Amino acid sequence: MIIIIYQKECEVLKNYSLLLLLLCPVLLFSGCAGQNETPEEPLETVIMYQALPLPDLLVSIPENYQTTSSQAYKEYYICEDASIIITEDTRESYYPSAYDYSVNALKEYRNLVPSLEFVGNEAMETKSRYTIQTLEFDYTIGEGEEAARLSCLAGYLTDGKSMYIITCKCNSDTYQKHREEFVQTMQSAAIAR
Repeated sequence: MIIIIYQKECEVLKNYSLLLLLLCPVLLFSGCAGQNETPEEPLETVIMYQALPLPDLLVSIPENYQTTSSQAYKEYYICEDASIIITEDTRESYYPSAYDYSVNALKEYRNLVPSLEFVGNEAMETKSRYTIQTLEFDYTIGEGEEAARLSCLAGYLTDGKSMYIITCKCNSDTYQKHREEFVQTMQSAAIAR
């Protein structure tokens, strides 16, 4: 009897930790600053090797993004109203593939954000020949005049031991401006192990 109760409590804790891992990137920047009026320039990238907390994932971040931190994330990247957040799920995986993980993530996002509008789910090949599974969706945070409409491209990449999650988001009205930067970031991902 005690073992069954303990197993149920462990399962509940695992579900809450997945929920927290998926929710933080979505909600962290719900109050992002407005866009700056700057002329578009050709996109250039610079390789930024993650020192901490993800020493096993190499990702190129567009050079116009600046590194910053918060209570929730030791390091992430911002440019105007856009952000790129890289996290790692090291729990024992319940998902046999990045696709399965992305399907579950979409269910969790829908439970947390009822306004979510699914745009797409596709597999991309990275420059290092890894496959990264992506989710693309729009959602609204807040209500009334303070509501913010956001767009997100999330990518999931696994080495069989960890699930690496790249969450790129911005205001929906600037999404097309940032989308190519987000795609290039996803395609640059490589596992260093």
